[in-house]
Amino acid sequence: MPAQKPAMQEPAQLKTRPIKVTARDFSFQGPAEVPSGWVTIRFENTGTQTHFMFLTELPEGKTIDDYRNEVVPPFEKAWADLKAGTDKAKVGQELGAGLPQWYLTSARPMGGSGLVAPGGTNTVSLKLEPGNYVMECYVRSPEGEFHGALGMLRALTVTTADSGAPEPSADVDLTLANSDIQVQGDVTPGQHTFAVHFQEHPEAGLGNDVHLVKLAPDTDMEKLRDWMDWMNLDGMQAPAPATFMGGVEEMPVGSTEYFEADLEPGRYAWISEPVRNDGHFKEFTVE
Repeated sequence: MPAQKPAMQEPAQLKTRPIKVTARDFSFQGPAEVPSGWVTIRFENTGTQTHFMFLTELPEGKTIDDYRNEVVPPFEKAWADLKAGTDKAKVGQELGAGLPQWYLTSARPMGGSGLVAPGGTNTVSLKLEPGNYVMECYVRSPEGEFHGALGMLRALTVTTADSGAPEPSADVDLTLANSDIQVQGDVTPGQHTFAVHFQEHPEAGLGNDVHLVKLAPDTDMEKLRDWMDWMNLDGMQAPAPATFMGGVEEMPVGSTEYFEADLEPGRYAWISEPVRNDGHFKEFTVE
């Protein structure tokens, strides 16, 4: 009887190979499962509208159907009320009352890819714990419908198998606080890896995130600022008023997520969703 061959070891480079997730109008294409630990995701937007990929970790026992049936409808009602002229503060209160308690207390925002223009890509690295997640994009179509309601909700399972990948290293650090986006490091032409550190979040509403946007000479800065708030009538509605190059979505305080970008000389900005103050919209020039 021939001797058994030794089990083949997985090459080290496979442990850090990016996982591809593709955004289309209106769906996500990608694996149903990913390992836990440090995971790198290459997010590609092949659609005609700007998209992002926001990951939410569901509490035990909840599924994407629960998310679709219990979380999406209150947001759709809130949007209908806003269009009907209801005050934003009142809509926000009613939205909080309409969302299920499990979502408010136990669902966890776990990062993902920031906004990416059609044809663009964004590579992110983040540390994920085993569990059930939902991928979502809630940019709105030109007709005002949330992309999630049009099909951009997808289940993702993070398994107990560890990726074995190391934490990335970065050459530029961003720290997200309630009053500011703090930047340490020189943003020069060429390839960069940005580390985004989540220092704090507001007590209510969306947490802090950051997006990289390339500015054109005719970019309407006030319109761009207003567009970052989905509760504004033209907010987060396609087409986007500038070219988004990625970034990262909200994660728990104390977390760090990484993303990559190749920058040419020009005007750019760091911007949060929503822009709560001047510190969350920072223009800069790459020379």
